[in-house]
Amino acid sequence: MDDALPAGLSARALTIDDIDATIAMINTCELHDSGEWMWERSDLLADVRTEGFDPELDWIGVFRGDEVVAWGLYTHPRRAWVDVRPDHRGRGVGTWLRHWAESRGRDRGSDRVTQVIEDTLLDVAAMLEAAGYAPGYTSWVLRLDHATEPPHPAPPKGITLRPICSDDEAATMAMFEAAFSEFDDRLPSSEAVWRAGTVEREGFTPEDLIVALHGDTVIGGALLLDSEEIWVDKLAVAATHRHRGIARALLQTAFARSFDRGYDHTVLSTDSRTGALSLYERVGMRVTRSFTNWRMDL
Repeated sequence: MDDALPAGLSARALTIDDIDATIAMINTCELHDSGEWMWERSDLLADVRTEGFDPELDWIGVFRGDEVVAWGLYTHPRRAWVDVRPDHRGRGVGTWLRHWAESRGRDRGSDRVTQVIEDTLLDVAAMLEAAGYAPGYTSWVLRLDHATEPPHPAPPKGITLRPICSDDEAATMAMFEAAFSEFDDRLPSSEAVWRAGTVEREGFTPEDLIVALHGDTVIGGALLLDSEEIWVDKLAVAATHRHRGIARALLQTAFARSFDRGYDHTVLSTDSRTGALSLYERVGMRVTRSFTNWRMDL
């Protein structure tokens, strides 16, 4: 990269020892921009432990002395994450990190680089558009409030819901991959990538991943993360078993889990590629945040 960071700032590859400080910086940005935070230590650990991630090249921190003030992350295969602490914006740090991400994408042989930007950040969207990025699919965060006990899970006849066990793991990862591979223009993910974000995630317990079974066959699943609220992180049903109420039953399991743990709401995200927004709205969820996937061909 030809451009330089502003005076007083330096950059280097992040390390595992930097994770807590980096997450704190990211959530400072989230709180400033939206009033709530979305990242946890376990999220970042899952990303950097996936196969193909190069810890020397695929993430970078910008520092003022020993203090993390910005970062970039390039995750397989096309996705970049960039955050700059509010008091360091407008100095060219975001542009420097954008160039870093584009350079990293080219070095990895990617055909494009993408960033997901909250739709309220009009200045960031304008910067990306001026740099040659185009808007792609839309993502939403949805929330269901449940001050009183929600309905109990009601799976259809012949379908069982229970926590995952070790014998289910390979089939569950394959089910998720098959379901998500239906998205347009999505590159495949290996079983190792799925495992890193689910059963090998820091703090994971079997109760976090509810599977739906038809007999002994895994035909659906939902990953439920507890972070002072229940977040439905992944939800999928095999194409052969859709439109039978299985996804609704998995959602009801999440709502019941949330209520039983003393939370008055449940949260999830989806995007326009899935066609699932209407399902979530039918069970009473409402959109609270929206994002655009900005992309540039390399």
